[in-house]
Amino acid sequence: MINLASISTLIIALRTEDRRAHTLVVDDLVRIGSPAVEALIVALDDSNPGVRAGAARALGKIGDARALSALIFRLQHDSHAEVRKSAVWALHMGEAHAIDALVRALHDEDEWVRFGAVIVLSKIGEPAVEPLIGALRDPFPLVRANAAETLGRIGDKRAGDGLAQTLLDGETHVWHQAAIALGRLGDARAVHHLIKMVENENSDLRTKAIKALGQIGDVRAIETLLDVIYQQEDRWMRLFAIEALGEIGDIRAIEALVDMAYDEGRDLRTKAIITLGKIDYTLAVDALDYLSCDPDIEPQDQQTALFELGKRGDLRALEGLMRVLREETRPDIRTYAALILGDMGRVEAVEALIEALQDATPEVATPIMKALVKMGDAAIHSLISLFAESDSLERRVSIVRILGEIATPRAITALLQIALNDIEQWWVRQQARDLLSRLGYDPHTPA
Repeated sequence: MINLASISTLIIALRTEDRRAHTLVVDDLVRIGSPAVEALIVALDDSNPGVRAGAARALGKIGDARALSALIFRLQHDSHAEVRKSAVWALHMGEAHAIDALVRALHDEDEWVRFGAVIVLSKIGEPAVEPLIGALRDPFPLVRANAAETLGRIGDKRAGDGLAQTLLDGETHVWHQAAIALGRLGDARAVHHLIKMVENENSDLRTKAIKALGQIGDVRAIETLLDVIYQQEDRWMRLFAIEALGEIGDIRAIEALVDMAYDEGRDLRTKAIITLGKIDYTLAVDALDYLSCDPDIEPQDQQTALFELGKRGDLRALEGLMRVLREETRPDIRTYAALILGDMGRVEAVEALIEALQDATPEVATPIMKALVKMGDAAIHSLISLFAESDSLERRVSIVRILGEIATPRAITALLQIALNDIEQWWVRQQARDLLSRLGYDPHTPA
């Protein structure tokens, strides 16, 4: 039975300096819920900052709108940063009513309060866009920078013009944030500024600029990105530059990506090969074919190139993928090969898939079955031929089950023929009959 005394006891317990105990008390108050709200609002005026912060956290989790005004007051006027931080996160429930207070919090002296305001405004989304566009003209540079960052996180195109004007801001960190935000919007007006940022001393800023250039997809960034790949030592910068080249998709990137397939860094090699698979030029596909067969690169990298080649539907990958299915021992690799073969839909792969099904673990058998089913009618002729040629009970039953999953008229006809074949093994006939019954057909009547 919840009573005011127990709520008061818990609020007093918020004075503890033990963080874990403090969290547990907040959780207890949240479980009480609505009956605790009035007492928690009063606790926001407590002289102890731990009590005020805990009350704000609990109110935010309870989400009762009665606390909104009191939480806004704490965010704007409390002298203790921990309380303001708890209040800013709690204001996610206020949405439109809390926007003005959250925008003002963008110039709070505490970086975690500012960060909280950015995230909460981002979650509020569309209703916050116009006030944030207005904040781009705020006299405080910190507010302008944080407003730009938040608009980028929200991703509303209405912010484009305001952010583009902010590129002319005299404060470097302000136009930096505006350029990154425009990158998130895919707005090419930021390209020149982002290219300049790639030369910045701050590695985090450089990485964000490279990522933004990829999001925009403008070919003017190609030379800068190629310079990063060949001249920079920062691994993250190079990884993001490779990704950006893939998003832009320019033919000039192909040679650099092939070069990166021979880099010392394994993650860089993998990223480069996967990125080649995204570039829509015949030359990129030819490069994948070359890498999949090149003995001078690691076997794992050859396999990555083979998979990317198969994902492009190139027939040159077919034999290699079937070989992986037959010879590879790792379940995850066999699974991936089976899925790609299913997407390719080539009947030449049916026998290899059926063969692999016989010794496959359950985790591999399922994708192999899915691959064969995905081929549909295109696989039926090969399935029937394999059924007729095989003496293996296990293989014949597998083929029956696949026909049942395909379930097209041709597959049903094949199942009926098996079910009505008096010289067929009993267990195989029974499997066909059971599947036909589940599909709504009389297993004793010819089609």
